[in-house]
Amino acid sequence: MSFSRSSLRYAHTNGYTGLLYTPKGDFIITCGTDGDIRHWTCISDDDPRSTCLGEFVMSIAHTGSRLLASTDRNTVHAYTFPDMDSDGILMRFTAPATCLRVCGQYTAAGSEDTSIKVLHGDNAGAEKTLEGHKGPILALDVYAERQLLASVAGDGQLKVWNFETGVELKSLAGLPRVNSFESASLFGTPSFEPQRGEQLAYALDKELIVLNTSNWEVAYRLQDERVSSNYSCCQFSPNGERLAAGTTSGELSIFDVARRKPLQVEAPPSDCKAITCLAWNPVNVDELAYCDATGQLGTIFLGDEEPQEGLDGELAEEDELLTGTGFQFEQGDDENMADADDGDGVSLEQLKRKVMSNAAYMEPDALDDEHSKHSLASSSAAPPAPQLKLFKQQAAFQPGATPNDLEHRYLAWNDVGIVTAHTEPSGDGAIDVEFHDASVHHALHLSNNYNQHNLASVSRSALALASTESSKLVVIALAAAGNKEWSLSLPDCESVEALVATSHLIAAATSNHFLRLFSVMGTQREVLTIPGPVLALAGHEHSVLCVYHAAGSSETQQHLAAMLINISGLSLRVEQLPVPLTPGRQLNWLGFSDVGSPCFADNMGLVQLYRRASNAWFPICDTMKQSSSVSNNYFIIALSERRQIIEAVLCRGSSYPMTNPRPMLQELRMQLPLCDIELEKSELEDTLLRASLMQLEGAEKLQKETAIKLFALACSNECETRARELIESIACTELLQLAVKYASKRGRIHLSDRLCELLPQLEAVQEARKQQQLLGANGIAATIVLPMAPTQAVTPKLAPKAMELSASKRGALKRFSNTPNLFKAAAASRPGTPETITPLDTQENLFGESESQPSDSKAAAADGEQRTPLNSVNPFAMKRKLVDTGVIFGSEKLKLAKK
Repeated sequence: MSFSRSSLRYAHTNGYTGLLYTPKGDFIITCGTDGDIRHWTCISDDDPRSTCLGEFVMSIAHTGSRLLASTDRNTVHAYTFPDMDSDGILMRFTAPATCLRVCGQYTAAGSEDTSIKVLHGDNAGAEKTLEGHKGPILALDVYAERQLLASVAGDGQLKVWNFETGVELKSLAGLPRVNSFESASLFGTPSFEPQRGEQLAYALDKELIVLNTSNWEVAYRLQDERVSSNYSCCQFSPNGERLAAGTTSGELSIFDVARRKPLQVEAPPSDCKAITCLAWNPVNVDELAYCDATGQLGTIFLGDEEPQEGLDGELAEEDELLTGTGFQFEQGDDENMADADDGDGVSLEQLKRKVMSNAAYMEPDALDDEHSKHSLASSSAAPPAPQLKLFKQQAAFQPGATPNDLEHRYLAWNDVGIVTAHTEPSGDGAIDVEFHDASVHHALHLSNNYNQHNLASVSRSALALASTESSKLVVIALAAAGNKEWSLSLPDCESVEALVATSHLIAAATSNHFLRLFSVMGTQREVLTIPGPVLALAGHEHSVLCVYHAAGSSETQQHLAAMLINISGLSLRVEQLPVPLTPGRQLNWLGFSDVGSPCFADNMGLVQLYRRASNAWFPICDTMKQSSSVSNNYFIIALSERRQIIEAVLCRGSSYPMTNPRPMLQELRMQLPLCDIELEKSELEDTLLRASLMQLEGAEKLQKETAIKLFALACSNECETRARELIESIACTELLQLAVKYASKRGRIHLSDRLCELLPQLEAVQEARKQQQLLGANGIAATIVLPMAPTQAVTPKLAPKAMELSASKRGALKRFSNTPNLFKAAAASRPGTPETITPLDTQENLFGESESQPSDSKAAAADGEQRTPLNSVNPFAMKRKLVDTGVIFGSEKLKLAKK
């Protein structure tokens, strides 16, 4: 027994999607976050009837003659079916109703305001309210004959009620906790056994727990080894013989309740996501419909496949032993043979047919070879190889463009202007170009009847146009005088797949995996080879970013890489960058920030930025967390590091904006995905990290202000170690002085003394950073050598025990001993210090060896300058000379002393 899947159908936009069968099984009704109700005659219905009921529809139920729906008006509204005329309001809540259930004469509804209402009949206003949950109601079920109601809420509890008396019969904890219905993915979905109501099933993690309703104890647990993720919902079949469940990865399990074993179900396709709702066909119990979180509708049905080896084979053998089908088959075969016998009890014709039918499947040579017989038998019994369903590989697209099949669409929308294409039903087309700044260029209106351009890119210097169906490239130089337009044809029937225009370059990726570069006025530059199929292009000034498919897709994600091309004159430099795309997502936008940092966004709104100094990608914003609804999306236009904003267009219930009316731009603030971002500490850390990662205005001042706020917060929380660690990691002497003043004013003398000890180290780090900025620009790697901490002098100093050095340590010691300039040059410029500070520059401190130093002691005694108690306690009283600040460049050892 095996269940097969139908193909998925688009029903609604992304978000929670509900469905049900009508009582006669003649319609499938779905609802979604787009506010529509759709009636499907079957899964292959190409033109379902659609009715808009509001901004969104959370849940639906059918009473037999009326359809109930919960909308954004916080009500449960009744409609006639199938005419969908308004028929009154049954219930009202203070928040949207998230779940509905009709059982007999009772109608139950749960709301996001944590309340549950049960109505008997159609008398609006006479409902009973059940209160006790502390979170939004996620799912519920009713068994009317015993007045039982089971509910699962966002507070992580499952409660069972007697809805007539309002008494809570049972409460179970341990379910997932959520704050809102929109953010929930695991609904629990309790389900009573519909025949006698003796069992209650609900989903928890990777198992289904079935309770006995007589004593509310766990009767048994059901698990399916084939699933790889947690169950999100479950549902009993109308006859109570099967229990279906869906997972967060689109997998489905169907259990035989009597034998408590899973049945064979076809694996989900790659585009099937978390299952949100299940519904059995009340007429045909072999058919089940489901919806996922992307708004897709599908069905599974009982197929005619033979049981395979393994688990299905064992189930088939058990069926034969239990039902006796094998014996009946043999008996029936003998009867047929007896009916056709020729008097001796054996039918010659029957034997001939059996022998010929067996020989038809075997070759004549194989009959003589015993080994071939066994191999043929084993190969015929082997199960078919499993087929891997790979993630769909994304086709090439233009950042800032809308789909090609629209009559009125955006070819490009960026921080410079908007390029819009219009296609009339007669076939005539036109292109309109508008600039945000009229001083760049006046608006353009171009005919598109002949070239049929469907690719465009606009910058402050040029407008580039091309078509994926032709090999012609057309460029209009905006700032040129005289003949502004130039065009050329690509050789060997190449076609343009991606296009980008910057203020200095034009780049086109072709079908032959070539990246062709041109100047704004048409001079041909380099031709590069792209290692894989191109996905998108972006550019800024003299840089071009090309994203391509580095390898084939896996089961969960695409494998993307990028080429960052930097051009300076006639020289060119290419950097290979990985593109860290989150599994299960697609690239949605590609571009540069206003200061030239590469960045991209996926289809779930996560924006990432590449910092060249760190050679790493950083997630800087999740636009979906700034949306008020899960069905809304942000169409990204541009990104500004200086202003710390993302310019985007809000698309309600869609992933791209319409051309008419023209949508308004919104500015989204950047926010790193830190933990506990609602806390003050996390907000300050977010500000500090963004100031250090990005090139914003007044970054150094902002870093100091935010750091001292974090320092003060750590001190107020009695975390002095964290406060000192913060100052040490930032390594700024000005910040150190502010921290010392703050700690002294707050009476934290111990913290102030510990901070004063960091002064030499921070000065060394600052000096090394300056040298690294001066010399590191030439590609020389620098290693910072920090000063050693002073050691406490002990008056009775015993002679150390002799140590035996290995050959490698003796060689290293010999090499450093032969280079005395490394230590003497710095010691010459150092002022006199007490004997307790003398061992800083000795080889004893550097290599762990104990040696006598008579010459150094005499030099210290001969020095006339003595340290007073004031300047020996307070390091700020006298400016220290750094003698042990070193930077090692390449293979040369240079001693850089602060003068």
